[in-house]
Amino acid sequence: MRASQIRHLGVALVMGLTLTACAPAVSNPPPSSASPSSAPVQSIPVASEVFGPAEWSAQARKGSTPLVLSGVVVLVTDRGVTGVDADGKELWRADLDLLSGAANPDGGRDVIAVTPDVVAVIDKGVLPKGSDPLAADAPGTRVTLLNVTDGSEIAQQYLPGEQVKRTTGLAFEIAGNAPEYVAFTPIGEKITAQDGKFPLATVGEHIVWGMPYTANMGAQVMHVTGLPLENATLAASDERDIVVLTSYDGTTTTTMWVNLATGEPLTPDSACPQTLLPKTLTPSLNGAFVVGDNAIADTENRTITCTGGSDGQRPVLWSAVTNEGVAYGQTADANDTFVIGRDSSIETVTIPAAAAHTVLVGFVSDRTAILYDRNTGIVNANPTRK
Repeated sequence: MRASQIRHLGVALVMGLTLTACAPAVSNPPPSSASPSSAPVQSIPVASEVFGPAEWSAQARKGSTPLVLSGVVVLVTDRGVTGVDADGKELWRADLDLLSGAANPDGGRDVIAVTPDVVAVIDKGVLPKGSDPLAADAPGTRVTLLNVTDGSEIAQQYLPGEQVKRTTGLAFEIAGNAPEYVAFTPIGEKITAQDGKFPLATVGEHIVWGMPYTANMGAQVMHVTGLPLENATLAASDERDIVVLTSYDGTTTTTMWVNLATGEPLTPDSACPQTLLPKTLTPSLNGAFVVGDNAIADTENRTITCTGGSDGQRPVLWSAVTNEGVAYGQTADANDTFVIGRDSSIETVTIPAAAAHTVLVGFVSDRTAILYDRNTGIVNANPTRK
């Protein structure tokens, strides 16, 4: 069953905005002589048939999943944000303070990939005085863009207000009687409504625009413009070029995967469900492959293959994929079976009970996996055996 092809897309309405000029707040000291590779390795439990012994370890802030980019692992720590190379050596450190507040006494922080070369540190809490002359000691969101290579600050922006919600990438919805959308480019340029269109999402270098649309039962939403799926919403992206669109006409849900760089859809194979709708997409380091739920997309050949979930099969959730298209994940119904997919074949390995809280985050280099223990916050770099 192939996913149906259609035209255009959508999200929920907004307009207007508030924010301030850039304000520097990141310090970047020289690389520390004390790096994860120079400290004793703290090994976390893994499926030993799949991963070899840890080569190095690091401590991340609990609840903050490491971000893996080409040759760099970005960690949120208690002191800020740190970039570590494939050998565990600290490349840079950005000493960004957390923004505390009544809702988050310890601060709320997300670190996302904007492009392969830029990361964004998004903090919510009480904004520092001076960030906005009209918003001293007021709650809000701070966006700091950092260069992945050296941790230097590219730009910093503030969005005052409690009702600021990030949609996709560096796009934000500001709730209110007249909701607003604002987005930022990878260099920190502020994007607002233009010619009646609103910035609904950013995907790598791309801005995804939308316009108001009156949907079923009179509800007003936003449909994305310039993409092949009528009255659709953006459901997921790989933070580079690939997006998943979904449209519902009151009877049927239709989905489509689209490459924003070419404007062309990807074609699912017969094993994929008709509604192929993952919540998240994860690219390989080179962007040639993307995984989401049980789907593996080949972006160059514009094809999607699906594994697991058919009658009599256990569902599969892929979590990472190599530059060669080898996908790694586990069964979705229970945290007990590791799955490796190569071309049309799969291999399964039992996950030890002790490794139930260990998650594969990605591959920092060829055959070197980054694993994270959700209970302790310990990060390991392990070679793959398979």
